[in-house]
Amino acid sequence: MNGPVALFGPRGEPLRAAALAAAEAGHPLLLSTLAPGRDQEFATASIANELWALGAEHLHRIVDAADPVAVAALLAETEDRFGPLAACLITPGEPPAIPFDEFSIDEWLPATRASLGATLVIARAAAPLLERRGGGTLLIGEPAAEPAAAASAILARALASLPGLLAAELAGRPLRVVAAPTPALADALRAALAR
Repeated sequence: MNGPVALFGPRGEPLRAAALAAAEAGHPLLLSTLAPGRDQEFATASIANELWALGAEHLHRIVDAADPVAVAALLAETEDRFGPLAACLITPGEPPAIPFDEFSIDEWLPATRASLGATLVIARAAAPLLERRGGGTLLIGEPAAEPAAAASAILARALASLPGLLAAELAGRPLRVVAAPTPALADALRAALAR
């Protein structure tokens, strides 16, 4: 049996395409939000309904992915049900546009937690599971374009640089850290699963 693929993201066609690619390759899936909220819940539920219609084995969960305990429990549930994790895909979504004249730390910190913070928490929880399997892939989606607003651009740059920094820090360990432009996530996941 193929190992499960964990997919974390807020919404959108790249997440849907990656979920369908993993299902078509015969992998059971975990499909999770990055943050609880109606928009992410509805978007991921729509993808889960497609997986169900295809007969794909999957779990669909609404979590705060910046919560290490919640993510660890979710990945443990996934492995208990489907076996050792084969890959983990994180699509943090696009940073919100926050013009300088409207900047508020009260808006920026939650956005940072839900994207960069959640990505780091998921990567930290998934890495030992992928290593234990003997070399899974951690795939992180890159923002499509850098926003013009400074606060948003800082977050986009941090998200874009994270895969390379993680790959360098984790070099020599049985784990592949891969970055892919968000629109190309499904193809990158197919390539990772074919290894």
